[in-house]
Amino acid sequence: MLQIRNLSNVFQKRLIRPLYAQTQATPWAGTLDASLRNADGSVRVPQNGDSNPTRSANAYSLQGGLVPGTVMIKGAGEAFKVASGANVAERPAGLLANFVGGTLDDIKDNNEIGVWYGPGSQFELLTPAWDDTGLAAAYAAATPGSPVLLYAGTDGRLVYNASPGSRLPVAELVERRSASVIQIKLLV
Repeated sequence: MLQIRNLSNVFQKRLIRPLYAQTQATPWAGTLDASLRNADGSVRVPQNGDSNPTRSANAYSLQGGLVPGTVMIKGAGEAFKVASGANVAERPAGLLANFVGGTLDDIKDNNEIGVWYGPGSQFELLTPAWDDTGLAAAYAAATPGSPVLLYAGTDGRLVYNASPGSRLPVAELVERRSASVIQIKLLV
């Protein structure tokens, strides 16, 4: 349940909504990697220049925290980190289920998070859970049998990449309903 602490956020919606997930998707009960906490216990959004994973851009944040739908990678044990999208060896583990940090924080001082995974499961994502750059044109040009694949972007959000190289796709675009809503099928 979204825990609102500020009246100005009372109409904030969940950014990730399971559509076909009853048997296809699993919310992985994991923990926030220790590198995502400051010494005072507050959430630290990954920044350009961080290592492990090496980042070429700041992770996307909304009101000071990470957003649901952010691509996560598995660290040691059950710990999860934000994907950097820069490393071709990076293996996406799923999509963050919670608002983490900032004024919309779901977990507060607790380190337990949920990460949705499950090939074939389908989700509806609301902005700003993904980067829309180039997605409308790719969806309009898509032909049957040629899916529009989405990858981990440098800011941790899903992004369309026309030349992904050997990066692993995270999801397939099922439908781009508008600039505010997309439906995806997870591939991880």
